[in-house]
Amino acid sequence: MADNEIFDLDSFDFGEFDSLDTGVNVKRQPVQTPDVSNIVTFLKKRAMIVIFVIDISGSMKGARIGAVNDAIRNVLPELKKREKGNTSAEIKVAILEFSTNAHWRTLIPEPVSTFQFTDITDVYGGTNYGKVFEKLNEKLSADQFMSSTAGAYTPLIVFMTDGKPSDMGLYRETLDELKQNKWFRYSTRVGIAIEEGALSADCKRVLTEFTDNEKNVYEAKNTAILARQIKLVTLTGVDSVTHQGSVQNSNPQQKQSASQRRSFWDVPEQPVSPPAEEPVPVVIETASPTLPIGEIDWDNDFNF
Repeated sequence: MADNEIFDLDSFDFGEFDSLDTGVNVKRQPVQTPDVSNIVTFLKKRAMIVIFVIDISGSMKGARIGAVNDAIRNVLPELKKREKGNTSAEIKVAILEFSTNAHWRTLIPEPVSTFQFTDITDVYGGTNYGKVFEKLNEKLSADQFMSSTAGAYTPLIVFMTDGKPSDMGLYRETLDELKQNKWFRYSTRVGIAIEEGALSADCKRVLTEFTDNEKNVYEAKNTAILARQIKLVTLTGVDSVTHQGSVQNSNPQQKQSASQRRSFWDVPEQPVSPPAEEPVPVVIETASPTLPIGEIDWDNDFNF
């Protein structure tokens, strides 16, 4: 090309590729801007695990375990709706049963979209809290339930029981060990004291130790209240966790209305997860974030 020749972009031959160096074959494939709605469906969702810890001791027989079964059956479709309305969260469910011993009903957290719950029918034995804390500590780790730690939401743990610990003098050691667990410390934790448990100062005290937040310990004085509480704390907890990400960017004192909580699903924020290998930040708090439920008269004010 001569020095005084004018460069004509339209007439220049770029071969089989475009002039913007995008690598698109302009002779065979037109350049198109992809639709955002099509892109979103391919984004990897981040795991948000809901753990139900269920007392199956002998005293839970009858209406109490029946109310638990009903509540979990009823909350699962609502969780599926939550997941469909949230482009960033994949909700998974895990169930830990305990009496004299403790065992996982779900060997791994199961996606709520495919999870099939079968009623709990076998209730027996004592109420050993230490076994619960031991099992939670085992699974709340990067090589177990939290294997997808990159971008994962912090867990929600709902602990329901109708009695004080049978291992009153022994549980504290395993609870202290559990409280050193990074994922547990970041988790949102709720305790529900059922009927006799609601009347037991020891039961409520240990649930407060577990949650590190007395405002997240609820009294289910009858089975009708129990079913409502399980459903409400689960849905509110999922909304809160997927909005807040972790305890570090939550405001335990902030109370929000139901309409505000629904808005979490309209504009989900980027989740924040504790680092898998790095030390826990100095600013960490151990208290479970207060659920934004407010004061409810369970006997009269709230009904599903």
